Amino acid sequence: MQRQTFKNLYVMKKNYLFPHWFKVMGWVLSIAAVVAYLCIRDLEFKMPALSFDVLLLEDDDEGSYSFFRLANTNILSIAMPVLTIGLLFIGFSKEKVEDEFVHYLRAQSLIWATYITAALFIVATLLIYGITYIYVPYLVFFVFLILFIIKFRIEVHRFNKGGAQ
Repeated sequence: MQRQTFKNLYVMKKNYLFPHWFKVMGWVLSIAAVVAYLCIRDLEFKMPALSFDVLLLEDDDEGSYSFFRLANTNILSIAMPVLTIGLLFIGFSKEKVEDEFVHYLRAQSLIWATYITAALFIVATLLIYGITYIYVPYLVFFVFLILFIIKFRIEVHRFNKGGAQ
């Protein structure tokens, strides 16, 4: 009896996808983030930030140590989180018809995007050196999400056209 209960719990399917209408919101956020970055990338302002000056024993401009400070930053500090949220909404929103085959396509696209992103990361690590390499790990997640979205949309389009393999 106890084993049957565990089996029923194990079989329960969790769906961690956003509602379908989040896809539109994702496109709006993603486009807005890219346009904002391209149009006003020189805009600088101050934002609250964690500071590890206490650990490094370096004082700030006012001669004191603190864990929080106002740091100079640019629009990238806002555009990148907004782009991340937008891409997550696009990639992980339910389709109008969300069946087992769409789940299968989503899983296959995730696996494919993981392999390709890992290969690109390895190649970039072998070919990019110095301070420029700082950007590589920063961009890996965006590349992964974009590759997943492209692959998934292509597979859904193929399936809807009747050319599923």
